[in-house]
Amino acid sequence: MFQGLYWTWAPYLFNKGYRCVTRLRRLTEVVYAELLVKKEWIFFNNAAIPVNSENFGSIENTNVKWRCQVCPPRFVNPSYVSTEEPRHISYLSFVVKLGEKEIDLSNWINDVRYSGFEEPTAGEIFALWCCETGTSYFHGLDTMEVEYITQMGDVFRTKI
Repeated sequence: MFQGLYWTWAPYLFNKGYRCVTRLRRLTEVVYAELLVKKEWIFFNNAAIPVNSENFGSIENTNVKWRCQVCPPRFVNPSYVSTEEPRHISYLSFVVKLGEKEIDLSNWINDVRYSGFEEPTAGEIFALWCCETGTSYFHGLDTMEVEYITQMGDVFRTKI
């Protein structure tokens, strides 16, 4: 009687326990990665699309143009050494046009800061926004236009 009960319930309880332990391990790995792993996007000198640093070990600064963080968005030039606070991007409005679709990044652009010799380009700003939001518009970078207004009130329209 006990042997029949054991052979009936032991595999079921083992499988349930194993699934619970597996899910708990995966959950702890995700929480660890979200809280403690540094999330960074890297722009290389001659590339328009950034690379996520989580997928690679260490990347040397010799070919890196920007090391970027998201939430809040920050561009950091690794060769720029300064004790100053990061500066704001000097755009009052930032609208990306992809054919008929317009993406208004005016509210988001107010949080973007940079530390470097020059400001990031409009394409780099838009690429970081794509990385932060998880939306991929990289397929249409050659046809996109950006319209932005500087702090002086000048309106510029350029291709990305």
